[in-house]
Amino acid sequence: MIERRSFLQGAAALAMSGAVPAFAAAGQQDAALAALLQRHGEAYLRRMPQEASSSRHDPKAYPDARGKLDDRSQAARERDRAAIKVALSDLSRIDRGALSSGATLDYDVARFVYTTLDDLLGRYGFVDLNLRPSPYVVQQMGGAWWWLPGSIGERQPLDAAVDVEHWLSRLDGFAIVLDQETDLIRYDAANGVTPPSFVIDRTIPQLKAIRDEPPAKSQLIAPMLKRIAAQGYGDQTQRAETILRTRIVPAFNRQIAALEALRPRASDTAGVWRLPDGEAYYASALRANTTANVTGGELHKEGLEQCRDLSARIDRLLKAQGLTKGTVGERLAALDNDPRFRATGDEGRARLLALADQQIKDTTAKLGNGFHTVDIHPVEVRRMAPAVEPGSPGAMYHGLGSEGKGLITVNLLQPEENAAWRMPTLIHHEGVPGHHYQASVMRNTPALPLFRQLVRFSAYSEGWALYAENVADELGVYENNPFGQIGGLQSQLFRAARIVVDTGMHHERWNREQAVKWMVENAGEPPISTDREIVRYCVIPGQACAFKVGANRIFAAREAARAKMGARFDVRDFHDLVLKSGPVPMGVLEASVAAWAADKMRTA
Repeated sequence: MIERRSFLQGAAALAMSGAVPAFAAAGQQDAALAALLQRHGEAYLRRMPQEASSSRHDPKAYPDARGKLDDRSQAARERDRAAIKVALSDLSRIDRGALSSGATLDYDVARFVYTTLDDLLGRYGFVDLNLRPSPYVVQQMGGAWWWLPGSIGERQPLDAAVDVEHWLSRLDGFAIVLDQETDLIRYDAANGVTPPSFVIDRTIPQLKAIRDEPPAKSQLIAPMLKRIAAQGYGDQTQRAETILRTRIVPAFNRQIAALEALRPRASDTAGVWRLPDGEAYYASALRANTTANVTGGELHKEGLEQCRDLSARIDRLLKAQGLTKGTVGERLAALDNDPRFRATGDEGRARLLALADQQIKDTTAKLGNGFHTVDIHPVEVRRMAPAVEPGSPGAMYHGLGSEGKGLITVNLLQPEENAAWRMPTLIHHEGVPGHHYQASVMRNTPALPLFRQLVRFSAYSEGWALYAENVADELGVYENNPFGQIGGLQSQLFRAARIVVDTGMHHERWNREQAVKWMVENAGEPPISTDREIVRYCVIPGQACAFKVGANRIFAAREAARAKMGARFDVRDFHDLVLKSGPVPMGVLEASVAAWAADKMRTA
């Protein structure tokens, strides 16, 4: 899973710019669209200082951004809802039929983003930069408390003495955004939107864990205080601890109290169908996450079919290794307990991290078998912050930092959940040739206009990472490693099972226990991590479907191009096209690949 910290409760700031001239002359539509989207992108960065201060943008263009945080208030949410309608109006004045092929792609991406936001910003909850909506502003893996501590406390830019003041300003601002989200908890609850009881029960202890960290170990201040001292900017301990004690801890207390007040009347129903207009909310969430017009019922059937096919393939591989007794799920569970693969305690954690590092090196060495770009940015793999592990997925990719280095964090709360036969595929997904490789190529593809650099789609980013797991196999990384190959197929089975349980809860009205039981029995997942995953799907409905839908469509587009081009098809060219075109909805990607293949054949 890729981390995106900037919220799009303010996303419609993309629209806060001047409108395109009403009567732009024919032949000038490309320039008119480019100017419009550039203004939208610049307006977004002015509105969203967290994104503006990231390493991807010139710090001189937004000099005050490093000291500010995004506005998460209800007032900001309402301003953005109004502004997105202006964006759609502006875009409608562009003549799509007069655009070049490249500009048409930009137009179609913008159209999808704006129409999706027009829908989602009129609903409750929030939506982030990947167009991933959640009905619950604060939950076990979402909210300022979850996204910001690592960013403020460790990855905050520190290039000059003035950045110390920027950091302290953001630290103080963290208390403000906590209170803004606490207000949103109450606002949405007054309109009938409250998290399920089991989500509240998981979230409150995690909030308390961060609140109660001793200052010397606080993820909000301890890492930065060390960096500040090491770079010769003085001892800022007293100032930071004062903000922590007098501003942040009381804000945490208020947020915890707000959730505790909801608990007595909270439902234990997992699906969003129970919420106001819940069925429509889920349909909207599916479209935003998959970027496809597909219903929950259709996806449910597709997921079941894919699970049957993948289970049959895994069954054959298990039998080839002498594992013949029990269901596929039971035999996969037996592999988790096999002494060859089981990791326990701190020794097991160290073993898994070392295995991850080696897997990145081995896969990087084989990139030339499937890619033109073989030089990538460095990446570090380390344990996830223990305070957030109870509600987090198995691993997270955090993007490229200001020094151009990537970061992958692995959930090692229970290291035995990450049996060694599973680890290679996890690292292919988060690292190489998955998210980190994708980010490295994007960082070195400056031709994308600003607007296109900002937008993200789960089906594209997570779809690529899941597709990349198969590409790793095609690169030859599993030669003489049959259990690694089994791990690769089990990961695909896991993502197909996600479709089944996500649509099961939100469309078929399964309860949480039913979803957990189905995934454990049919996907070979450990019960503890499965329960954590299922609760994740409860709070980000539809996002779990994006992985397999995106991967399937990227693969289908590739094979359609191969069939059309025959011997002229080069998978390295296809990968360049997909990655260097930047994030796009699946329909736009499919059209782009088809046009590329046809053009190659015309010039043959």
